[in-house]
Amino acid sequence: MNNAVPIPKHHLIGHRGAAGLRPENTLCSFSYAAELGLNWIEFDVHLTKDNHWIVIHDDTLDRTTNGHGPVTEHTADELIELDAGLWFNPPYPEQTLPTLMDTLHLAAELNLFCNVEIKGADSNPQLNAQQFATFVRKNNDVVDNQILVSSFNLEVLVELRKLLPDLPLAYIKDEFTEDMITLAQQHNFASINCLAKRFTTTYMQAAQRANIPVFLYTVNDMTTANYWIDKGVTGLFTDRPDLLLPA
Repeated sequence: MNNAVPIPKHHLIGHRGAAGLRPENTLCSFSYAAELGLNWIEFDVHLTKDNHWIVIHDDTLDRTTNGHGPVTEHTADELIELDAGLWFNPPYPEQTLPTLMDTLHLAAELNLFCNVEIKGADSNPQLNAQQFATFVRKNNDVVDNQILVSSFNLEVLVELRKLLPDLPLAYIKDEFTEDMITLAQQHNFASINCLAKRFTTTYMQAAQRANIPVFLYTVNDMTTANYWIDKGVTGLFTDRPDLLLPA
């Protein structure tokens, strides 16, 4: 497995698929991102009660499904029975919560590279890292050269680096700090991911001097996208790829 990651086509990454156009983190959202012409998607995973990986952003089920309560209090079998598309406007019926494996299989079919963000790891980073490493080792034929794994939780990334020395990893922070470069170099992170509205050209130059790729979120207007692409950003997460793709 190579620690480097490909540069996204047009420097665009479909945030939770195409979250402004389809119900986020569903197979139809990922498929639509590919249909629009993207070759990268981002999505979020949580560890279930029975230690499987399910694709959902929030710690709780209430906003994007017809379920209730924390994700971690449900088994994978319980979660895949929930509807994940009826909350959207317009509703998308028959959209379930995908498993990580479901999503990677679809991504492989659609030639999509995946940024997998580990959520909900704060209570037990070591368990999350161990379970993700187990998943990668067990399914290396599907995972190999297909994913960048990111998290706000530094501990889970550091533990993953120990367990999987070649797995591409990205550290996420809303606001760039100088120690991000030191940490990226120390742990061989493939990129740093930051909030676009708090990022500056000074930060961009610091990352470039250290030869560390930068991904910014979440950009949905062409002016901001063009500005950062011109400054050398590697990728931009977007909910609205339809507004940013070249005509």
